[in-house]
Amino acid sequence: MIKNEIIVIAEDSLTQAVQLQFILENQGYTVFIGKNGKEALALVNEKNPALVISDIVMPEIDGFELCRLIKSKKETQNLPVIILTSLTETNDVINGLECGADSFINKPYSEEFLLLHINNTLQSKKLNIKYHSNINFDIAISGKERHFKVDPVRMVSLLISTYESAINKNIELNQKQKELNALNNNLEDIVIERTAELWGEIAVRKQSEANVRLPIL
Repeated sequence: MIKNEIIVIAEDSLTQAVQLQFILENQGYTVFIGKNGKEALALVNEKNPALVISDIVMPEIDGFELCRLIKSKKETQNLPVIILTSLTETNDVINGLECGADSFINKPYSEEFLLLHINNTLQSKKLNIKYHSNINFDIAISGKERHFKVDPVRMVSLLISTYESAINKNIELNQKQKELNALNNNLEDIVIERTAELWGEIAVRKQSEANVRLPIL
């Protein structure tokens, strides 16, 4: 499983960064970690990675600004950038569009989904997709008019990844709900069984008390 591909991680949480590094290195990737956007940008310039995976909230330079800086340079403008996000706010998607992010991965993520998403992103890069000139358009979001200047191919890729992340999260929630329902049903069976046992024990105890009760003279 030798991939010989370099991935740069931008993550200020050492625990999450090391966890992600462990998963990727087990798949044969070479991984470098920047604890903020500034360090990650330096690694991008030094290591020539095949992919960048970035958290959003970081000191120095956040994930959106890191992506914007990567996409603004001719040498790295086609370098895929995956943004890690909880996708709890519409602005995450909007900012992702504006900075030129290629896709989202919704946190928390499963290892299987993460690796599949990374593989798809790297395969898309190998297709040598030629990005078009940016298009300009206006759209109303949450009652406010927003102006966008984005590449249509990258925009479609980002929106598809957002949809995939949402579907994956929904599948995980449904599975958790099924597991919870199974636990509840099992608990109900245990309660019913234990209740029957208690009533049986009470009946036996009452019968024993009746047997040992002395007759009144």
